[in-house]
Amino acid sequence: MALGSLILLMLALEATGADAVPHARHHHAISACNTSVTYNKVLLKHVTLLSKYVFTGKVFGVKSGYNGTRLYKVNIRRVLKGDLNDIGVLVRFGTAKCLRFSDATIFVESSSITCPPLRLRTYGIFLTEKRREGGSLWLSLVIEPLVLTLRSIGIIEAAVK
Repeated sequence: MALGSLILLMLALEATGADAVPHARHHHAISACNTSVTYNKVLLKHVTLLSKYVFTGKVFGVKSGYNGTRLYKVNIRRVLKGDLNDIGVLVRFGTAKCLRFSDATIFVESSSITCPPLRLRTYGIFLTEKRREGGSLWLSLVIEPLVLTLRSIGIIEAAVK
């Protein structure tokens, strides 16, 4: 009797897949699209050199456009590379030329919709370039934004210097 119930229990566990590895409760915040960039320092240095503006910021809004673009509304927290005067950002304190910390809001355009977007209220690192289109000034992403972690900010700061 006990052997029969043990066999039934083993068959039930095998049918439900209980021996499989359980899913992690916490999802890592690194986007799958940018993992190769953050772990390859040569590629990250190249992308940093291509970008004209590098800054950290908090995502306040994400909108998908009809033409396959994505628009991030970002509150700039810290400027790592570039001059805010070039893009016409209104600075609330200090001067834009020597500014390291800011509280300005800007729109950044992404043309890649294959990667999942950063969620609202997520801090990220934005590697962007300036683009003029029809008389209006846009910042467009060189790569999708990286989630702000101590490791990623350390690599980016070293690549900027």
